[in-house]
Amino acid sequence: MSSEDGGAGMSYEDRGTDVGDEGRGAGAGGEEAPADALRQAEEAVRSRRGAAEGASPAPAPSPELAAALSRLSELRAGAGDPAGAVAPAQEAVEIYEALGADRPAGFLPDLAMALHHLSNRARAAGDAMGALAPAKEAARLFARLASEHPGTFQAELALGMGSLADWLADTGDRATAVPFAQRAVRLQHELVDRDESSASVATLARYLHRYAAHLAAAGELVEAVPQAEEAVGFHRLLAVRDPDAFLPGLATALNALADHRAAVSDASGALESVREALALHRELAARRPDVFRPDLAATLNGLAGHLNAAGDPADGLRTAEEAVALHRELAARRPAAFRPGLATALGNLARSLADTGGPKEALPPAREAVDILRELVAGQTDALLPALALALQHLGAHLELTGDDAGAVDAVREAVVIRRTLALEDPDGCEGPLVSALADLTRILARTGDRATAVQEFDEAVKEFTAAHPATARRLRVERSVFLLRCPGFGPESAPGSGSDPDPEAAAGLRELVTFLDEDAEGTGDADAVTVRARQALRAYGDTRAVHTAWEDETFTPVPDWLTLSPQAVELVSSWMFAPNWPQSRDFWSRNAEVLSGAETATALDELAILDPRSAQRHALLREAVLAHGVTAAYDPLILTEQLAEWVECADWAESRAFLEEHPRLLNVQPSEADTPLAHIAVLDIARTEGLDAAFPLVEDRSALQAYVDRALEAGDGNALMHAGGIEGQVFGDRLSSLTHAQVALVLSGETGGIDPDDLAGLLHTTDEETRTRLLDEVVALRARHPEPHGETWRRIIRALGGED
Repeated sequence: MSSEDGGAGMSYEDRGTDVGDEGRGAGAGGEEAPADALRQAEEAVRSRRGAAEGASPAPAPSPELAAALSRLSELRAGAGDPAGAVAPAQEAVEIYEALGADRPAGFLPDLAMALHHLSNRARAAGDAMGALAPAKEAARLFARLASEHPGTFQAELALGMGSLADWLADTGDRATAVPFAQRAVRLQHELVDRDESSASVATLARYLHRYAAHLAAAGELVEAVPQAEEAVGFHRLLAVRDPDAFLPGLATALNALADHRAAVSDASGALESVREALALHRELAARRPDVFRPDLAATLNGLAGHLNAAGDPADGLRTAEEAVALHRELAARRPAAFRPGLATALGNLARSLADTGGPKEALPPAREAVDILRELVAGQTDALLPALALALQHLGAHLELTGDDAGAVDAVREAVVIRRTLALEDPDGCEGPLVSALADLTRILARTGDRATAVQEFDEAVKEFTAAHPATARRLRVERSVFLLRCPGFGPESAPGSGSDPDPEAAAGLRELVTFLDEDAEGTGDADAVTVRARQALRAYGDTRAVHTAWEDETFTPVPDWLTLSPQAVELVSSWMFAPNWPQSRDFWSRNAEVLSGAETATALDELAILDPRSAQRHALLREAVLAHGVTAAYDPLILTEQLAEWVECADWAESRAFLEEHPRLLNVQPSEADTPLAHIAVLDIARTEGLDAAFPLVEDRSALQAYVDRALEAGDGNALMHAGGIEGQVFGDRLSSLTHAQVALVLSGETGGIDPDDLAGLLHTTDEETRTRLLDEVVALRARHPEPHGETWRRIIRALGGED
């Protein structure tokens, strides 16, 4: 994601910021590399290779050839030849490896960057597994460089961590990708604290965007939202600095935020974000239609979908019609690029028409969407198979509502075939859509009286996955049992709760679920989402007496507490767990104290812990604290911690002061150093002891901070110097002063064990001579006043700052 010269020729701002071939949009959406540039790159490789081969004696590996190969790889990727870009990238890696055998320190950065680019090339060529090994090695080398050269290679390390996260996700390891993406964000945050250049901030925004995507892919939907919101915040900052350059990125980030909000059922928040994105894309498309009309069309698609989901089909219809019209215009010029988007727009239009006019009106656009996607898939665009399956399911739903059950079965059965194929290739990513398609198909079959065929569909799927992916087969077996339980005979005499004997198939489903849960409890694996699904099905069955009897007859044990939970209790406890903030959680408890204090709540928390153990455990402890100490005592620490986090996120120090004035109790909080920036800890501590008027000038005026430092030096106050160091580094970007005063503070306090004065030498290049001289004078004066017992540590600090002992 950086320039292809191996790192030597890129500017500091470009390092690790995605500026380079990928950052310029190489591939489907970017500009193609000029043919003459590509020819020149190929000639440069031939020329350097020929010179090397003709030399006598045999020449050493050539860094010039490696650089030329990297450039050729970049241009081939930009010209839409991802497969052809792999070989030169691989050869560049091999050359740098050979060069590094003789001079490891000299070529290690080049090798790390070449491995990173090779991974990119393999990934672009569709070889996700082949991309993973060089991505891991690149990340390892970046970590080594960052360790050996503190502060010099952090941008590259962040780049490597972010890329490794993307590559792991590509291979299906979505959960493992999350901590790597998180580390990339943390590293880049630290860089932005020191360097707020647009390139650095833009990179952080991109890493946040990817982190949110990885969290969502790993099922952590709630956690993804604040990351996406923070990404939008940084894009806003960039757009204020340079609207022409960064408004497109802000619009893209807003669209992503809308999707994340929609995933947690925040329909109004999703609409707010996508409408802002639409306004931006309309403005951009009016200025540069050839560039931004495709983005406008995509955003219209997104808005139509969010409007339909929010229950506003009339506005959704108008938006979908505009999206379809624009996509038709774009697809007429570039069919391959824009027909997939046209199919999506037609699907949204069909849904809006179904909701406003009826299912018959929805059929023409729904059929057209399927026809387009079938044609594209037939042309070997396998990436569109999930979209085709979804379009077929939607077509099936519209056909069913018009009374065409046979047509609905045919459409949804085709979707099931596609979903099974995809799930065999990627069970973790495609299992849910397969279950959804099977549910649609078997429901239609059961409604038309063909339950035998419905059960056969489940049986075939279970058989297919038993060997290929047992976990998916396990879930499908439970879904089969749930289907039997929910599809009794259609006469009123056999409905659950009617007093008659259960339908034989429903009784079989009941026994199967009980047996599954009994064996599941005895097995070595932990309860999971499939366990919860089976339990919910039993609790939802209308004949409670039959369920309890089946449990006792099949297991020879009493009915467990979870089986007696009422749906209302689970819903109430779930609402309490997912209150938006702690004040609202406290108010929810107060309104429902009698129920939440009861024993059923503890059982419901145990049940919900299967799906969200961290939140459930936290609320179980909170419940115990409320019962033992009262609502105020239990909630106050949580509310103050949440307010502290809000305070840290204030946009500027003026807003920060106003927030403290509004929430004075925060002055009594002792924040965690692991979770709170040092500058904020300093401001809080100084404000607590000396007042707001003493604290806030230190973060707003460098001269006021220096006066504070001078007083601390005169008094030998290590605590004050530690606070000053935090502010110097995080507010004013003065890393050398920050680290010097931190080390001096530790010496004054007698805690010298963790000090490494050599770290100061590595920062000398980051500051000016005046600052270095000032710091040297400060330390020399301190040593004169406090010579013992750490004279040797003083001498090492002075030498590190360039002084002579």
